[in-house]
Amino acid sequence: MGGESETVPSSVARSVSTKRLQASAIDTIQTAQELDTQQLHEIVGQHLVFQPLVADAGATSPSTSPNLTSDGFSHTTVGASLEEPSTKLDRRPSSVSSSSSTHAPSSSARSTSEGSDSAALNSHFKLQGGAEVNDVYKWHEKQTRQKLGPRSNTYHAPKSEEDPMIEAIKTPGGFRRHYIQQDAVTRGEPAPEIHSKSFLHFLAKFNMYEFDHFAGENFKSVPRRSIVVPRDADKRRISMADTLGSRRYFVPGEELKEDEIAIEEPEEKLSFSKAVGMLFKTFIASGILFLPNAFKNGGILFAPLFMTLVAVLCLHSFLLLVKCRELHPGSYGDIGQYFYGRWMRYLVLFSIAISQFGFCCGYCIFFAQQFALVVDSLGGAHLDKTVWIIIFFIILVPFTLVRNIGRLGFSTFVADLCIIVGLLYLYAYDIKALVNNQGSPNPLRLFNTEDFGIFVGTAVFSYEGIGMVIPICGSMANPKQFPRALTIVLTVVCVLLVSFGSLGYAAYGDNVQTIVLDDLPSGTKGEKAGKNAIQLLYIIAVFLTTPLMLFPCIRIIEHAVLKAAGAGPKSASRLMKENLVRVLIDVGVAVVAYAGYTKLDIFIAFVGSFACAPLLFIFPPLFHLKAFPGQPLWRKVSDVTLILFGLLVFSYTLVITIQSFSKH
Repeated sequence: MGGESETVPSSVARSVSTKRLQASAIDTIQTAQELDTQQLHEIVGQHLVFQPLVADAGATSPSTSPNLTSDGFSHTTVGASLEEPSTKLDRRPSSVSSSSSTHAPSSSARSTSEGSDSAALNSHFKLQGGAEVNDVYKWHEKQTRQKLGPRSNTYHAPKSEEDPMIEAIKTPGGFRRHYIQQDAVTRGEPAPEIHSKSFLHFLAKFNMYEFDHFAGENFKSVPRRSIVVPRDADKRRISMADTLGSRRYFVPGEELKEDEIAIEEPEEKLSFSKAVGMLFKTFIASGILFLPNAFKNGGILFAPLFMTLVAVLCLHSFLLLVKCRELHPGSYGDIGQYFYGRWMRYLVLFSIAISQFGFCCGYCIFFAQQFALVVDSLGGAHLDKTVWIIIFFIILVPFTLVRNIGRLGFSTFVADLCIIVGLLYLYAYDIKALVNNQGSPNPLRLFNTEDFGIFVGTAVFSYEGIGMVIPICGSMANPKQFPRALTIVLTVVCVLLVSFGSLGYAAYGDNVQTIVLDDLPSGTKGEKAGKNAIQLLYIIAVFLTTPLMLFPCIRIIEHAVLKAAGAGPKSASRLMKENLVRVLIDVGVAVVAYAGYTKLDIFIAFVGSFACAPLLFIFPPLFHLKAFPGQPLWRKVSDVTLILFGLLVFSYTLVITIQSFSKH
């Protein structure tokens, strides 16, 4: 046995015997939320994973052939170990390869030059900051080898770890990770989740996320601000809530006191009440103004029943998506990619982009129509629709060029306030009209057999808020309360939408307009002033909401176009290309709005069927089927039924809306 070990060159045998590091790298890749085997090979190839030598009859098998790089380590990549032995590369330098040619297959020797290039590409030095920790890992490897006997310098068989906790601490960065977890337990707080087992693993995950993730649901374009906190806040057990209560933002160049440090502003966790408020704002927007006309298309009996059914199905679908997220944390696109591959991620992002783009086109039409009516009512010039759309485009462009979406945060508050005031006014007038007219001005149809397909698309459009379900759930302090919060919100939203649509249709009958604001009377000066005021409020609300609604679409298209064009890192040239893409998207909004100007109700139904139906009814049950293959039969039937319902809504409503476009 001793003779066999002496045949292995000592320079080749400088590897660290650690199945532990290799297992931790594989575990890291699983938590990196990547999907297919090809991606796994690419990402794991960026990790520095040490490979032990196993001497067997004086020969080294192809599966364990050592690989040396310029740093003196013997290592290989997990990506290589996942491949067939015939495709693996011997990355040893020529000197080492020649000295051990009797112990390695000839196929490996023939691939030395090719393997060297591949090793350089997969080296941890290619990671941002990877070279900074090279000495740390070399020191750790040296300390490990010094504990072994002379014979172990040439051969070391891996042993099972007696105490995994202690062994985890005795790795670079292990003591710090152990301290963070134990300190949280001491304070009675839940131990934080450690997402990486070493700094190199963190670098690999960071690079993978930064450059390989499609910017779908991660729409942050600028880093968070820094805040100033006491240096000894951790020692004094100052809670983050107390620290943030009197937060002071750090200004670059500012001199801090000796007892102060600047840290990145943490994301504030949402309480149950705040989560309910955010969900409510997600589902209540200006689209509610289209419902009275939609109820006319559906019928006074069919419309409320179908709206309630859609609310129940949406709640079920949202909860399915949340369950999938518990199994694989990530964004909507991440979940789709995990279960079905990259093509599903692109499909999800395409649906998100189209839905947000369609919303903004509808808002542009709304803005142009209502602005024209207000100006005409006040005695202004009667301008063509093209002029109003161009005005909307000119005002929209500067807002879409804003990178930090947080700067538009105040606009959401103003928009919500305008919508609430307008809804209260419309509710009051609808009730007043019903009382004065002692009912509806004409008989109401229970079921509209001609136009109910358009109503179906509008109903789906009204509940489209799935894009905010995952972010709000992930931001809650107690995510287990999210199902209850979502149930409460959707129940209230359903009652609100059904009551508003029913009252509007009952108050105006078959004369109800596409936008219910047009039905408000303007006979007296007071009525005219009230109508103009409500119209202006909604014009402001719609315009302030449009940049926020368009921002996800911009980020998705911008990332895809610039990646395809091979744009480099942040620079003046890239900034100009980004601006050009954003302006072109604004032009697209204006062009589509011009085409659908006189068919707003049909356009809204088209967006609901084409973009919203897959996001609401098709993708979540598809993910759930793949995530829980061992679920009971009745649950599988439920998922398949929801998928079929989504496909029916998608196909039938799409055909109906296209036919309606051609008729009008």
